[in-house]
Amino acid sequence: MFNVVMIANDDHPIPAWMYEKFTQAQINYRYHQCYCRRDLEQCAGEADLLWLMSSRKGLVIEEHMDIFKRAGAVLKCGSGTDNIDHAACTKRGIIVAHTPEDATEPTSDHTVAMLLTAARQTARQDRLVRNGVWDFRAALPAVKLRGAKLGVIGFGRIGRMTIKKLAGFQMEVRVFDPFVTADEIAQANCRKAELKELITKSQMVLVCCPLMPETRDLLGEKELAWMQPEAILVNCARAGIVNEKALAKVLRENRIKGAALDVLERHPVTPDHPFYGLENVTFTPHLAGTPADYPDSLFKTVVEVIIGLSKMKKPKWIANKGVVPKWNLTD
Repeated sequence: MFNVVMIANDDHPIPAWMYEKFTQAQINYRYHQCYCRRDLEQCAGEADLLWLMSSRKGLVIEEHMDIFKRAGAVLKCGSGTDNIDHAACTKRGIIVAHTPEDATEPTSDHTVAMLLTAARQTARQDRLVRNGVWDFRAALPAVKLRGAKLGVIGFGRIGRMTIKKLAGFQMEVRVFDPFVTADEIAQANCRKAELKELITKSQMVLVCCPLMPETRDLLGEKELAWMQPEAILVNCARAGIVNEKALAKVLRENRIKGAALDVLERHPVTPDHPFYGLENVTFTPHLAGTPADYPDSLFKTVVEVIIGLSKMKKPKWIANKGVVPKWNLTD
């Protein structure tokens, strides 16, 4: 039997059909919510595959690798795998698989929605109306969308799809992505730019890149100071790319028009949070990658990947590119 253990789940309801699929594929599935080494010791020693339906950190790390005696794969639902120690897995021939294509449509939809919300100040106006204020002047639209100058950080699947969905606004789009050529960016009617140029020239800045060592605190105090006073910042990517304390300071001092955030390093927003009490920021609780037909579509691809791996089939998406798998996988 192929042993699969889900070690982290952010309370996603598990569809009944998943159990049937695993039974048919002769997969032994177990779910054990893990938060520490002791939890992992209780469930993960005999796992062939470790499965995370969460961005919870501190589980698949170097200090715990001795527990995972049989593991040949770690699977993370969605695109981001920054909560998994790639180096530790690669060293041991353990592949880090993920399902980034699933998040492209809903995350790009949500990025557009958050941009429009911030640009038109609809969330802020909704709060005002609910508090008895019926005055459009209380929170005027921040920017005219047609022909606006847009900066997109990251030209991967989500960045490209977001740009495509915004095409009707005929924006002037600059892209910062050191891993993509200027010619490739130009094919999307966009212009490659360095980070400072993008930030200083853009009325709206979208963060669409993954969290990596190179992108942690990519937008800190210095970079946020480059933004225009009427600019908007939208982050539906990962927490940690934008320095929260620096952004809160800029918003509190009204040095930019506003922000819209789907991800936070610290949550919920309690009274001691740097964003607490700020009216010029809109939040959603990390739902950008959630599809309309949740939870079925959320589980569909990961279940297919698990069944494939149980048959030693190489998954389409492997995040630790240089790994030499301990398993003899076929295409």
